[in-house]
Order: sequence, then C-alpha cells, then structure tokens
Amino acid sequence: MKMSETIRETEERPRLPRKEMMAMRASVALKADEGERVGLEIAAKEIGRRIGGVRGRVGRVAMWRGLGMALGMICGWLVSETAVDFLVELPWVGRLGFLVIGVGGALGLWGYFGVREWWRRRSDEEVALLVERALPELRSRLIAAVQLAKMAKPSSPGLVGALVAETTQMVGRLSFKGVVATRSMWRWIWVGLVGMLIVVGLGFLGGHRTKPLVRRAFLYGDAVPRQTMIEDVTGDRVIAIGDDLGIGATARGIVPWKGRLRVKTVAGKASEFELGGVEGKAGRFHRVLQSVQEPFEYRVLLGDAVSEVFRVKVKPRPAVASVECEQIWPKYTGIGAQRRALGDLKLLVGSRLVLKVKASTAVKFGEIRLVGVERDKVVVRSPLVIKGEDATQLSGEVLIPKEGVTGMTLRLVDEDGVESRGAAVYHINLVTDTAPTVKIIWPDRREILMTREGTALISFEAKDDYGVGKVRLNYAVDWVEGGAFKTTELEMGAVLPKVITKRFDWKVGAIVPRVVEGSVIDYWFEVTDLNDITGPGRGVSEHYQARIVSDAEKRADLANRLSDTMEGLNGLKRGQEEVNAKLGEIIFEKPSGEK
Repeated sequence: MKMSETIRETEERPRLPRKEMMAMRASVALKADEGERVGLEIAAKEIGRRIGGVRGRVGRVAMWRGLGMALGMICGWLVSETAVDFLVELPWVGRLGFLVIGVGGALGLWGYFGVREWWRRRSDEEVALLVERALPELRSRLIAAVQLAKMAKPSSPGLVGALVAETTQMVGRLSFKGVVATRSMWRWIWVGLVGMLIVVGLGFLGGHRTKPLVRRAFLYGDAVPRQTMIEDVTGDRVIAIGDDLGIGATARGIVPWKGRLRVKTVAGKASEFELGGVEGKAGRFHRVLQSVQEPFEYRVLLGDAVSEVFRVKVKPRPAVASVECEQIWPKYTGIGAQRRALGDLKLLVGSRLVLKVKASTAVKFGEIRLVGVERDKVVVRSPLVIKGEDATQLSGEVLIPKEGVTGMTLRLVDEDGVESRGAAVYHINLVTDTAPTVKIIWPDRREILMTREGTALISFEAKDDYGVGKVRLNYAVDWVEGGAFKTTELEMGAVLPKVITKRFDWKVGAIVPRVVEGSVIDYWFEVTDLNDITGPGRGVSEHYQARIVSDAEKRADLANRLSDTMEGLNGLKRGQEEVNAKLGEIIFEKPSGEK
C-alpha cells in the first residue's frame, strides 16, 4: 500500500526541465568539491604543524650543540694559555694570539655549527624526508602528502584527499621525538660542562695565581704570579730633565731581602740597581734615580717575580716666553686700562691685572700666583686659561688685594703634568688710596662772633687723589668731646674733581632749636672719597667755633676789627714811606771818592 502510494506520488510530481536538472547536479558537485577541499586544507595544516615542530627542534639542537662546542673551546684555550704563560711568561703579542685563537675559534664553532643551522630554515620537503628516514613505516607517504597538498588543483581531488587524510591519521599515531638526533648535542654539552669544572678546579688549586693569570689572558698588564708577587709599582712616568725619580714596588708572598731595578735607556744602555727595603713598611722596596737626563724603560725584580716593562719619559719644563700686562683701574678712579711693564708693577689696591702669557710649549693649564715676603707662601691664586686652539697662548687676570703681596710669579703645567719651576718673581708695589683732606680757609680766625640771626661766610678746600665724593658740615652747640652733632650735606654738583674750593653762607638763625646768646657753636668739615673697594676714605678738618653774642658786642667787634685794619694800613703806609726815603738816599748818594 505504501509502495504504491510512493509510486503514485512520484508519477504525479511534475518533472523539472533539463537545464534546471543540469544546474542542480552541478551545484551538488560543487558543494562536494568544496567539502573535499576544506577537509584537505585541515589535514594539510595538521601535517604542517608536525613538520614545523620538527624544524624548530632541529634549530634548537643545533644551537645547543654549537654552544657546547664554543664552551669547550673557551675552556681549552683558557687552561692552555694560562699554563703556557705561567711557564714561559708570554709577551703581549703571544697572549693576543692565544686570545684570537681561543675566543675567535669559540665564536666560529658556535656560529658555524649552531647559529648557521638555526638560521637556515629547512623546507617542508627536507623535514618530511628527515622524518621518513627516522620512521620507515610512512613509506614516502609524508613527502607525497606534503607535495600534493601544495597543489592548487589536483587532477584527482578524491584520491589526494584520501592520501592526505590517511597520512594525517598515521602521523597522529606516531611520535616524532626520535626524529632529531640529540646524542651529538648532549655529548658537546657535557664536554663544555666538564671543561668548566676543570677550569673551576684548576682556578681553585691555583689560589692567588689564578686572578692575575686570567687577567693576563685577557691582555691586562698584571705580572706573572710567582712565589713572590709584585704590586704597586711606580709605573709609567713623565718627568722634567734633571729631576730625581723615585721607583718603588711592594712584594707579597715570599718577601726577599732586597730587589733589583733593571734600567735600559733609549740608546740601548742597560744598568741594574739595587732596590732596598723601606724602613717601617714591610715588603716595600724603593730606589731614587737622581738627575735623570734621558728617557728609559725599567723592570722590577723581586724574588722569582719580574714586573712588566714600564717607561719613563723625560722632557723640558714649560717656561714663560713672553708676558703682556694691563692694569684695569678701579671704576671710581675714572682711569682707563693702562699697559704695564713687568718691571713697573706699581698697582693701586683694588685694580685688576690682566695678563697675556705665551708659553714655550703646549700647556694644559696655568696659574697666576701673588706671593708675600716669603716667596713660597702664595697669597692669591688665579687661573690662566688657554685661548682658542693654541695651547701655548694663555690669559688670565688677578685682583690686587689690600696687603700682604710683594711679588707675582707664573706657574705652568704641560699636557704631561710637568710643572714649571724656578719662575721669575716680578716685584709688585702696592699703592693704597690715601684718604681725602679738607681745611677751612675762611674765616681766618678759629673763633668768630655772631648774632642769633647772623650769617657766616665759610669757605673750605677739599682734596683727593682720584676725586672728592661727599662733603658734610658738622656742627654742635656747646659741644663736648664725643658728644652728638648734626650734619648738613653740601651740594657738590655732578662733576667731582680732585680739588674742590667752595664758599657758602651759613645761616645760624636756621639752626633748630634756636641758639641763645652765650652759646658756642663748634663746626668742622668732613669729606669722603669715591673709593668703593677699600674705602671710602675719610678726612676731617680742624674744629672752628662761632660764639653767639648780642648786636652791641658784634658792632664792637666789627669796630675793633676795623680799627685793627686801619692801624695795619697806617703801618703799611709808614713802612712804604721809609722804603721810599731809603731808595732816594741810595739814588742821590755821591759815589765814594767824590767831593
């Protein structure tokens, strides 16, 4: 019943046109191909992942194998170099050769057998062949699957997909751990580790000799360790011709009674001197070579130890070839810069002395030194600096102090640290700024009489070497020594010359509080200069007095002064008449012998 119904439904279903049927079949085929392609890609990725893991393991094994080779090479070089150096004391060039062979060989082994193999990326086909050699059961399936999976449009997709799928299943069941051989890697790693143990053991057995030998292997200048070790040698030196040179060294370990100093000049002359012990310093040996005249090289021999070669350079001391001096006066003097000769250094305190120095040879730095009576006692130091690129040209300046300086000397130090000595001392004469002076030139009497409302005519003269600064009138009523007083500053104007003569009217009635009759006013002048370096200087005049009197007393005083003046004039007239009479007698007197 069911079958007949199904047949009936099929007969009754409308038939599709031919073109639609062909399109439907093509769509079904395309979906089938797409499914096969996706399955093929998934299988190929799994195979690629396993091959990539093998490729990375190959690189890592190569790197570790190369590192083990390099470590073994380093250990072998270090042991052989230190042993040979201890026995024959290799020169620097020999140690350099060992270093190049040892370190260069180690880097070469690691680079060739390690880095090169790691850097070289093996193809999928090479790795597949490597896997198939280690796993024969694959029977070329892996290489075939790798190659077919890379084809864009295989001729038989179904067959290819089946092969790749089958290979993927086989690869998933197999272990690839034994594909990459690690025996060689472990063998070289063990070689490196054993080499390190040997090096550490020999270093422990070597004791104090190990460190200097290893340093020498890396081209340091340590001496070969012996039963006696040499330390703290004076080393290379640069000295001036004729200087004494002390050479010393310290012995450790077995300390001998004495040592030797072996010297060889540049001309080839060899000499040997005894090194004696230094009292109070155990193991210290010393020798002074006096008045050295030429360069040489030397070695110290203590016990069975010999130091490395040291060199002593001998050269002339730097000297002053020429000096130019310029004095910069203090600003308050109003004097500009002036050239000075070295033999005429008469300098005002507070001035700056500017020097331009030419040295006999290139120098590193210099110094201006101001000295006192004791020439070895430096009062002031000021640097000399190099001008531009010429290391023989220096310049500097120094401030002239208030006291304690009698001379100047120049110190130079060349590029090797050799210092000038015995330099000339240029005499300096310090000039101090004297204090200004002031005196009252009017009135001509030390005491004058004035009324309460009177005005006094006062005139003064002030002097200073470089210019008067300020002038003050000081006064006090009924003044006692050390008492208080008042001050009035006088207007001097903008121009302040060296000599000022000035008069002014002093109104006594303006004094507050007002003065009374019978009071005595003391007055005097005070002057200061412009010295802002060591001053200001101060000068004071003598004290004058003005007595306050009544009008009647003042008129009587004026009358008396007038009478005195007239009497003086009469006396002058009589004197003139006497002179005229005597002159007439002389003119009209007859010559001797005439009658």
